[in-house]
Amino acid sequence: MIWVKFQTRNDAFVTLDVSGHADFREEGQDIVCAAVSLSSVGLLNAIDEMEPDSCELIKEDNHIHVQVLQDSEKLQTILTAFYHVYKTLEYRFRMYVRVRKTEVKS
Repeated sequence: MIWVKFQTRNDAFVTLDVSGHADFREEGQDIVCAAVSLSSVGLLNAIDEMEPDSCELIKEDNHIHVQVLQDSEKLQTILTAFYHVYKTLEYRFRMYVRVRKTEVKS
């Protein structure tokens, strides 16, 4: 299972973690892992290009972490768009991708 976990504070995205394996097919044939990986790398590239230094970006084997450091409307737009990308993947591949969004206290 791939877990995509967003945290918000006052309805603004503050963290994102993507981890796990879909196990949809064997390695090299897993379209679900490929879709999530491509989306995740695209998200990191978009943040790095459009809002540099706004987030701590970590990419490790089977784990992506985004921590908002300097919030902006543009950054929230990027994160909202990718929230919907991940939700679309969850809708299509419900048995392999789970997206959660939780509100954290200030």
